[in-house]
Amino acid sequence: MTRYITSNYEYLALTTQTLHSIVIVFDCGLIAKFESNNTVNPSRSIKTKKPKILPHECQICGVPAEYSHFGAVSCHPCKMFFKRNANTEQAACTCHFDGQCEINLNNRHICPACRLAKCFKCGMSIDKIQASRQTKPKTNTLIKKKVQHQPETLSTLNLLKSDQSILTINQLTLLSNLFNCYKESQILPFTQRLTDTHIVSEFTCAMYEALVEEFLVSVYETAGAYLRSNDDLRHLSCHDRSIILRSAADNVCCMGGAFIMQHCHLYGLNSFLKAMNAKYGKHTMDIHIWAKKFIDPDVVLVKLSISLFAFSENTCCYYSNTLNNLTNSIDILKIQNKYAEVTWKYLLYKYGHYEAVKRFLNITLWLAAMNILIGHNRTLKVHVHDIDSIVEQTELTLILDDADEIIETNQ
Repeated sequence: MTRYITSNYEYLALTTQTLHSIVIVFDCGLIAKFESNNTVNPSRSIKTKKPKILPHECQICGVPAEYSHFGAVSCHPCKMFFKRNANTEQAACTCHFDGQCEINLNNRHICPACRLAKCFKCGMSIDKIQASRQTKPKTNTLIKKKVQHQPETLSTLNLLKSDQSILTINQLTLLSNLFNCYKESQILPFTQRLTDTHIVSEFTCAMYEALVEEFLVSVYETAGAYLRSNDDLRHLSCHDRSIILRSAADNVCCMGGAFIMQHCHLYGLNSFLKAMNAKYGKHTMDIHIWAKKFIDPDVVLVKLSISLFAFSENTCCYYSNTLNNLTNSIDILKIQNKYAEVTWKYLLYKYGHYEAVKRFLNITLWLAAMNILIGHNRTLKVHVHDIDSIVEQTELTLILDDADEIIETNQ
């Protein structure tokens, strides 16, 4: 018989209220100043502008764009990035991942080397920068000098690279690997189809449910790919790996799916919620909607949290058909400690002590909320079947990889 950890998810309300009671709001004066400076004259009519729909897509990061800059259709941030960095030698920008970084809206600030290389690949040219400068009037020399001496804004990961007192080289490599290990980019095309189809009125419920099925398959497949690519999981013994794998699959699937649904605003689509209610039941989606308030908007932190909780086997359900005695629990504790330390240092550097404590507490609340969701999901046969498929496929892949390593070692 399967044993679950179950509880009423309202028990976190007191913890959340305690967290909110210690938060000090510093910007009251700013709000008052804003209100005093923005008094609306009732005699004037308020005109609302319609949002401008941009006709093109930035060839660098994929966001909506309107004009071509320096030889390629690009958004204003990518235009300014190329203008600032094109004249510097590309050798000065170094990619730590062999030039394999994917450039999009969420991570375009992480690797300047790959972003600059993509600018050149899409047709941007240094000559066109110089030509555009010749057509512009000369500005004040003093202002130019001030602009030249302004420090370039670096992304968080690049700032961490420049400050070795925060992260060691190994920790920085681990942080980057964990960020790239969960590839949500494989799911985003399906979320876009769900959003686009929701806007169109000429679609049937059956068509939308089919799109939801494709989306869910991509969530489970992405979780499986994460488990198969995590080196720490791969290097565990077969016995310990089989124990960790089932809880890790549950954690990664539920947390990754919740993150994607919140990040892509799927919770706001009535058609999506209706299809999910039909598949998993209204109570399941009620837990999802309640728990989404704990999801941090920082994508890097969310991905670190997924990895951190993937190895937290003591927070998930236990299964009667799985041996629950680890042969070497110290290895699991070392992995958990390693991930927690990297997560804490990332928070400390980016947000400072006060915000770091708040956000770390928030991700523990998210874990507790996901634990409730996972316990409920173990009662859903369709979810259990999908998790079992991921576990079987991952175990088989890792065992075959172990066999290949043994053969190569003995040759």
